[in-house]
Amino acid sequence: MPVNSVSVPEDHHGPIIGLPSGVDYECVKRFFLMLPPWMTTLTWMTTPPAEEATWHSFAGKTFRTVDRLLCQRQAALAQQPNDETEAERRTVAALRGLWIQQLLDELRRPLARSLWIVTRMISVPGPASTTHSVTSVDAWTIEGRRLRLLEHHTIAPTVKHWGGDRVNDFDLDAVNTALAEVLRRHARDLLSRRCGARWRSRRRPAGWPIITRYVIPWLYDYLRPFYAARGYRHRFKHPSAGRYPVKVRQDILGILRFERPDLAGDLALAHVTAAIQYHLRTAASNRPMGEKLCAELRRVRRRKPV
Repeated sequence: MPVNSVSVPEDHHGPIIGLPSGVDYECVKRFFLMLPPWMTTLTWMTTPPAEEATWHSFAGKTFRTVDRLLCQRQAALAQQPNDETEAERRTVAALRGLWIQQLLDELRRPLARSLWIVTRMISVPGPASTTHSVTSVDAWTIEGRRLRLLEHHTIAPTVKHWGGDRVNDFDLDAVNTALAEVLRRHARDLLSRRCGARWRSRRRPAGWPIITRYVIPWLYDYLRPFYAARGYRHRFKHPSAGRYPVKVRQDILGILRFERPDLAGDLALAHVTAAIQYHLRTAASNRPMGEKLCAELRRVRRRKPV
């Protein structure tokens, strides 16, 4: 479940005062939950709001370069097993998990649908006719019309004592180590891509494609039917509806600042207007908008849960 997941009541219109009554903020929230979470986008920033220099690792680098830097840091920390480096060790482990998650997200794109990596819990036979759970990491591909198993890893839990009972401890670092090995062997073409290339650019975060080409166009297409706009003539014979109601632009800006302050902290109303204008120059006239767009999003989530 994404880190910013939250349950939204059906009759809740959102945190922005004055949203039209027909707006379903649950749909807006659902859209934002499909985007890369803030911990991922933080690693793409050249000057992230964190004192830890390790968070700069992903900015503008390829997955292969990031992997090499993380391996070097992990090797250096392994030579210093003491409490002073524990905080940095946890940071590097978190960055390794984000590296893996971003590569797995790349694998889900249509252009990379020749490799599937599946992580799951399975039951295996144990002593005295018992069973116990282990973590399984499998890599699959398609040959002809059949699936072929490329690699299989089984990570057994360790036994720890808690409150006088023996409990299984499933080591996430061991799972990430297995996933990293599988990705290095079978996803080499992805390692040459830059981290977040589809979502970020060299501009400030408010100008990244995730904001200008994904979030603002989607919010505009969903919200626009709920707002009235003043008609105008310009060079037309008959009045036509306005395309840029001030209220919808203000609400888009407010929603962005509320949901993603990490990216939209310095976003201005003029930036929202420019992104909408660019979107309308290329958008299809028969595209789904308003409630139809929300219904389409629900179908996508049922087919591909986040």
